[in-house]
Amino acid sequence: MFKPLEYLYFIIAAIEVLAEITGNNTVRFISKPLLMIVLIAFYMQAVGGKWNKVHQLIRVAFFFSWVGDVALMFVFKNENFFLVGLVGFLITHILYAVAFADVSNKKNKALLPKKLWVIVPLAIYMLALLSLIVPGITGNEKTQAFLIPVLVYTAAISTMVVFTINRYGRVNDRSFALVFGGALLFMFSDSIIAINKFLHPFGVASIFIMILYISGQYLIAKGTLEQFPETKN
Repeated sequence: MFKPLEYLYFIIAAIEVLAEITGNNTVRFISKPLLMIVLIAFYMQAVGGKWNKVHQLIRVAFFFSWVGDVALMFVFKNENFFLVGLVGFLITHILYAVAFADVSNKKNKALLPKKLWVIVPLAIYMLALLSLIVPGITGNEKTQAFLIPVLVYTAAISTMVVFTINRYGRVNDRSFALVFGGALLFMFSDSIIAINKFLHPFGVASIFIMILYISGQYLIAKGTLEQFPETKN
């Protein structure tokens, strides 16, 4: 059963996607900042007063996601806002990684570093992505300054996804699946941002970016709550 704030999140998400489709920036400047605010409110309501370290980290991560969302809305005014957004989401991924490292069944053996093969697909994906966008970054004087921040960010989001993989067998299956799925959607959303900005801009990029991002954040929220069913209201 969905909670009222979940329904509100879905409604705002639909409005945001529709605004991206129609190019309505007036609506977009209202709906996009509301997404993380409502998700934070939902998360806080779901947790109630039963806060633990992981819940606190996730809540702060959502806040820095909000910072990133807002900053990226102003890139059209100044390219430096892209770096501000990058830093906001960089902090988000660091907080996520720390939160996901805190597993419920610590006695169970982690997949990593023993089974390194499980992250081979992720490594191939990231290397392929970088092989596409790095030439685009270095080949343009206006974007050359973004190279190091982008590489650092790529390392951070990769690390975050690795930590979600390492939760396998150490949290309940539902929590693992939701968080892992959310992390992948977040990664794909960021990949489209990079391709759109540094390789080849395409008209529907913002639509796919937001659909993946909105879904990813929601799944991360739900998955983290599922890790601690005793704290859910």
